[in-house]
Amino acid sequence: MENRPEIEFRQLRYFVTLAEELHFGQAAVRLQIAQPSLSRQIQLLEQQLGATLFRRSQRQVQLTPVGQIFLEQARLTLEQHERTIEITRNAAQQQIDVLTIGFEPCATFHGLLAVAKQFAQDYPQIKLISHQLTAPEQHEAVRRGRIEAGFLHPPVDAPGLVYEKVLEETFLCALPTSHPLARRRRIALEALTDDAFILFPRSLAPACFDIIYELCHQAGFRPKVQHETSDLNFCLNLVASGTGVTLVPACARERQVQGVTYRELSRATPQVESGFLRRSGEPPTLAFTQLLALWRAHAADCH
Repeated sequence: MENRPEIEFRQLRYFVTLAEELHFGQAAVRLQIAQPSLSRQIQLLEQQLGATLFRRSQRQVQLTPVGQIFLEQARLTLEQHERTIEITRNAAQQQIDVLTIGFEPCATFHGLLAVAKQFAQDYPQIKLISHQLTAPEQHEAVRRGRIEAGFLHPPVDAPGLVYEKVLEETFLCALPTSHPLARRRRIALEALTDDAFILFPRSLAPACFDIIYELCHQAGFRPKVQHETSDLNFCLNLVASGTGVTLVPACARERQVQGVTYRELSRATPQVESGFLRRSGEPPTLAFTQLLALWRAHAADCH
């Protein structure tokens, strides 16, 4: 098959204008080009198509039947071309950056809600999409590019991934406001030996879970888990109802739930670290850098 040069949109505009004017001189004026140039482009177009589009005489120019068919299609092509350009330009003007992250369920205790709210206020042009995922699910999602970063607890030992520390927190006790110990400024953990605990499954946040059990072990008891839930909001509501007590990271105190009182522990507690997992070897996007800075600032305020 003979290879013919590709037809340009410019040639289609020339053809449509000439088909509407049916006069080379008037069409050239309308197109703001020289008449010989228009004639050459129409001849080239006919050669490329292998068809005669116009009948020419000294007195008039007429479309051939093939020219009539080509005119309809050329107009459709040009209209679609213009629509495509307009839609793309409009999208560019109204474009919203998208940042997709994952988070462990316990992230709500580490400032997620406050940070998400502040991020929306500071960067309304960025759409934040978040997915609740376990640590292994986040590893896979980051590797496959389904999320840009994942908020979790270390350790992170995975090739191709890098960890960005966000905060370190101690633990507080969350107990019913009606609890006798709620009147104290600080609480000795051993004073909760006989209290029912409300905890979350270890699979939800292994680092936090292990620290809580280690703290109780150091205080000489094993927590009596009355209720286990993966919904941390429900956990605080259960505390408010008097069902039991729980231990939470320090940033959780911003979650003001009626009937829940937060108290520091009398002994220093181990700190739990949280941060973001992302792909190594790739510079972070501006949107992620902004979220990271905002979360770190929020963590500093918590202290």
